[in-house]
Amino acid sequence: MSRNFGIYLVFLTAGTLLLFSSFNGDRWAVTKSYNYRGWQTTSERVVVARLAKSQQDGLLSAGGLMGLLDSSEGWVFGTEIANHQYEVYETGQPIQSYLVYKSHPGFQGILFGMFDRLTSFPATVNLAIFRGSVALASSLAVALIAAGIAIEFGWLAAIMLLLFAAVSEWMILPAGSLYWNLWAFFLPFVYGTYMLADASKKNRYPTLKIYSVIFVTVLIKILFTGYEIITTSLVMASVPFVYFAVKDKWGWKTLMRRATVLGITLALAIITGLGILILQISAADGSLKSGIYYITDTFNRRAMGNPDEYRGVYAESLRAGYGTVIGKYLNTQAISIPTGGEKSISVAYWHLIVAFALFTAFYLHKHQASLRGNHSEAGLPLVIATWYSILAPLSWYIIFKPTSYIHTFLFPMAWQMPFVLLGFALCGYVIQDLFTKKNLGS
Repeated sequence: MSRNFGIYLVFLTAGTLLLFSSFNGDRWAVTKSYNYRGWQTTSERVVVARLAKSQQDGLLSAGGLMGLLDSSEGWVFGTEIANHQYEVYETGQPIQSYLVYKSHPGFQGILFGMFDRLTSFPATVNLAIFRGSVALASSLAVALIAAGIAIEFGWLAAIMLLLFAAVSEWMILPAGSLYWNLWAFFLPFVYGTYMLADASKKNRYPTLKIYSVIFVTVLIKILFTGYEIITTSLVMASVPFVYFAVKDKWGWKTLMRRATVLGITLALAIITGLGILILQISAADGSLKSGIYYITDTFNRRAMGNPDEYRGVYAESLRAGYGTVIGKYLNTQAISIPTGGEKSISVAYWHLIVAFALFTAFYLHKHQASLRGNHSEAGLPLVIATWYSILAPLSWYIIFKPTSYIHTFLFPMAWQMPFVLLGFALCGYVIQDLFTKKNLGS
């Protein structure tokens, strides 16, 4: 076994175990801004309702879509209605009504429903299994990133990435959620990175294989997480291409050609996912026109609609300035550092961005001579890919400004996809590079 493979295996195994202990139920009680179980219950209720619906009416009833049971007042929040979804699933009491959730294909509900029907486990046991499997998949996805970072940029870069992920409430909250399925957001990024790394090593670019896998993984993301933070996930899928374009010196012509094909691939995945969702809505409503209308109206309401056509918070969100929305997310707490007792230091995302910029400036200053001499620096691809990746969260806050304005209790998670994770890896690399005569990875 080679030394690199040994390091890779250690980080993959240890990283998965570390993250799973945090992601599966917030075992270390890291989450402070929100009640962990309350946040999970609110997001998971539509999945649990789907499980109850599948039990009583079949896996593909109501188009296989998630929903809300016995809600006479429409889409309402609250402990009572949320707990009722679990009660019906766990007791099997008859469903009185089912309000379909049309914004999400909800394939996790179908998959979990199949497991539910094939086993005789109590509902509470199944929920624990489902949450554990989602947390494990999310842990493995992030550990795969860390293991690759460890080989390319050293152990400290990987450790800093893992430690941040383990104590970040905006990783913990979605990582074990039956609704959010954090692993699915990272799937195209992880597969893309590993495929391009293999292509780089073999000096061979298998076009059909690369873009086919990107298409499939993006489609999986859509089927399991819907169009939540979709632009972030799409930009994230392109980050490995930027990294290897710099690392392997593709040149602008090659980069543009491959980026164009990638864009077409991502567009096809989006269209395919929309087609599936429209068919599901049509099956639930009995009208193809209903599915198309819902998709159009939802896009207008959440992105580019005319505020004069809406009322209340929707009109307010459409009129909100981009600076206002981005400012909210820049000032959101990223991590909380305990200082003893009940006191802690709150670190906002803008603080992290400033820190990443300082580490970047330090690295570029240290290597300015070799960079001016057009020599290859091992960390330069990481620097460029990291700062390119900030476009992933910003794309959501800008393009889907209205929904970002409303749901500030959800979308800080976009900062981690993958900008902040790569930012911590960059900091670790720069620190280790400071004490290394020969650059890591060179």
